[in-house]
Amino acid sequence: MALAFVCRATCAFRPSCRGQLRGLVTATRPKPMKRFYEEVTVQEVIGSPSLWRVLLDGKVVKTPKGTPLDLPGPGVAAEVAGEWQTQGDDLQPLEMPFTTIGCTALDITKADPPACVDRLLPFLEMDTVCFQGEQDLLADRQRQEWGPLREWFESEYNVKLGVATGLASPNHPEETILRVTEQLLSRDIWELCALEIATQTAKSFIVASALVDRETCLAEEAIRLAQLEEDFQVERWGMVEGDHDVTESEMLKWLTACRYFSKLHRDQTST
Repeated sequence: MALAFVCRATCAFRPSCRGQLRGLVTATRPKPMKRFYEEVTVQEVIGSPSLWRVLLDGKVVKTPKGTPLDLPGPGVAAEVAGEWQTQGDDLQPLEMPFTTIGCTALDITKADPPACVDRLLPFLEMDTVCFQGEQDLLADRQRQEWGPLREWFESEYNVKLGVATGLASPNHPEETILRVTEQLLSRDIWELCALEIATQTAKSFIVASALVDRETCLAEEAIRLAQLEEDFQVERWGMVEGDHDVTESEMLKWLTACRYFSKLHRDQTST
């Protein structure tokens, strides 16, 4: 018998992407569920040595759509197992980001990888880090922080980015969109899924790319880059308790999971 991981959701995009709302296993609160198992173990999928499963009292965990949660390697499986092992009397699915990434990859990304790429491109087309503020102090900070990030992205993807001021759009060259599309389509479902969740969390494709692809960009750095404008306003007007601080806590959880999931997966495929 298999056990299904139950956690359905919808995630909000930037205003430019509101027309692309979709179901994701990451946002709304599922119904409370009592812990129903004692032992958590992992095992290699017979006939597929690169895939591993998590078992609860010997029963395979499944995704919400009923697919066995076959994960890319023992490292990822161990992290998922750890999430289940550390649950208390009441299950907290939203505190299980590795499990969520795995379920999302199998239930959503795998079904249509090009659609995942299509959802990512609008974030690039109107990426936060490609807008230049008109206020001198903010504009200076953006140049110092976002300038090197844009340079890294241009080098990583071998593209050129546009930069906008005021109400204009960045207007990236068409070749940039084509090259990024081609590179994204070359990724597997695990990388695409982690990148998409990171992009939705940071509200920036470029920041998310640095998080999962750049060795030196940790989750804390990604948050700082993604929230540069908001942090600038907080410095001027103060923090709204229960909003900004809670948001950062959630961002840290998901961005850390996306980065580490990607790293474990790549370490597995490179061996």
